[in-house]
Amino acid sequence: MSLRSIQKKIQSYGNINKITSSLKLVSAAKMAKTERLLKDVRPFGYGTLSFYKRYTHINMLDHIENHLIFAITSDRGLCGGIHTAVVKKVKQELDRSDQQLAKVVCVGQKSEEMLAKSYKSHILFTVFKIGKDNATFLEASKIFNECNYAEFIACQIFYNRIVTKGTSKVDWISIYNTDFLLTVAHIASLEEVEEETMKSYIEFSTVSLLFFAMVENTLCEHSARMVAMDAASKNVKTLNEKLSLDYNRKRQFQITSDLIDIVSGSQVITEK
Repeated sequence: MSLRSIQKKIQSYGNINKITSSLKLVSAAKMAKTERLLKDVRPFGYGTLSFYKRYTHINMLDHIENHLIFAITSDRGLCGGIHTAVVKKVKQELDRSDQQLAKVVCVGQKSEEMLAKSYKSHILFTVFKIGKDNATFLEASKIFNECNYAEFIACQIFYNRIVTKGTSKVDWISIYNTDFLLTVAHIASLEEVEEETMKSYIEFSTVSLLFFAMVENTLCEHSARMVAMDAASKNVKTLNEKLSLDYNRKRQFQITSDLIDIVSGSQVITEK
């Protein structure tokens, strides 16, 4: 490889390092913003989960076929394998023998891209423009309202949940059709609560869970992208150092060769 080629590669790696470092800083800033939002959103998510745990049966999902599945991802990449992890869990669910007619709502283009090849018939619809900004309750409400025409009893929301800063794991939330929940013995026994009030609460809490999952997944995405960009910056820096060393060696060899030629030519002239 010529010195000119090595020099161009060094410049290219330097530009890549600038980009990855900038993306790392942007992701860190967005992550801090999402953390503040999630702090306000988590009580709604955990509150609804506590309600489900107390007033529904834990094994209800095992007796209901053809779930509606939400695959929470985004339109953006460069964040490791967190989107792939969600889609992997969704595929495992779709491969079950009792889920041949299950439908998937792809929240984000990445999940659609990975499911379209083998599970296109299962995709109900896809939500685009996800991941650039933090999700809102209104967006979650619109997404859930789009599912009203699909007859379902149970839903599963697959999303990434933060474990520590930089690490996450796939988790899922089980939710149920409002009319079905009202027939559950534990809820039906709450005579002091009017049916219309309970119905309104269930509808609100269901959207809250979807909103909570979307915000939690966004936090994991920013965290994973920050880690990925940091690793990319370190790799580029290592490659740059190796190329610089190679460049200096070849440059020194070239200089030495030129000096030898000059000295040899000078000796020939002197001898004549």
